[in-house]
Amino acid sequence: QRFQQQEGERYANPDQPYTYLLRDGSTSTVSSIGKKSAAGGKAREHFLLSAERPPSATLLSLVRDAAARLPGGEGSRADVCELLKESQYVIDGVNDAQISQVASGALDRLHYEQDPCVRYDAERKLWVYLHGARSEADFK
Repeated sequence: QRFQQQEGERYANPDQPYTYLLRDGSTSTVSSIGKKSAAGGKAREHFLLSAERPPSATLLSLVRDAAARLPGGEGSRADVCELLKESQYVIDGVNDAQISQVASGALDRLHYEQDPCVRYDAERKLWVYLHGARSEADFK
């Protein structure tokens, strides 16, 4: 799958911003993750994530990337969850309630960052990705 190839490129260079090419031909840019390697160079264990993943592939970074890939830059939490499940670093067979719970927590954290990449539109009940139109140079 083309997305998983892009995801592999993105996590091979976690200290660099990355621009995803989306299904509709548009692009969306994400900031660098910033952690080249965790302690000992191994990923921290998480019951939803593959043990064989780069240390920088955390739930927070995977949810950020899922939000970045929302069609038109916006969607519901369920939309974010569906995109999150496409990640090669999320194990197969996880249930929707578990994915929804972790995505909810990660979206909330992203929402309160100093330069938030997402905003919740309470009126429309949608998450909006705010960094999609930025260039990679904007993140440097």
